[in-house]
Amino acid sequence: MASREQVARAVAELQIVEQIINEFQLRLATLDAALREYENAISFIEEMKKAEGNMEVLIPIGGGNFVHGVITSTDKIEVSVGADVIITKSLDEGHQIMLKRKDNLMRMREAYLQRLQEHLNRAAELRRFLESVRTE
Repeated sequence: MASREQVARAVAELQIVEQIINEFQLRLATLDAALREYENAISFIEEMKKAEGNMEVLIPIGGGNFVHGVITSTDKIEVSVGADVIITKSLDEGHQIMLKRKDNLMRMREAYLQRLQEHLNRAAELRRFLESVRTE
C-alpha cells in the first residue's frame, strides 16, 4: 500500500510531467512550421533553377493576399545569416544552406520527439501507479 506522501509526490510529478509534455508539443509544432517553411523555400529554389530568364510569381502580402511579381535574377538568392543580416549567395549555395538548416531542424525534431516519448512514458507510469492506489 502506498503512503499518502508517495501519492502526493506522484500527483505533483505527474502535473510537472504533463506541463513538460505540453511544452514539447508546442515546440514540436513550432519546429514543424519552420520545417514547412524550409521545404517550401527549397522547392521554390529548385523551381528557380529550372527557370530560364524572368520568373513570374505571386508574392504573399499577408492575410492570404498576393501581388504579382517578376523575379529578374534567378541565379542569386538573399540568405539570412541571423541578427537581421542578409547576404547574397548563388542559387546553389543558397540551396545548400537551406538543406543544411532543414537537416538541423529535422535532427532537433527527432531529439524532441525522443524526449517527448520519455515524458509520455513517465506520465503513463505515474497514471498506472495512481490508478492502482485508487483501486486498493
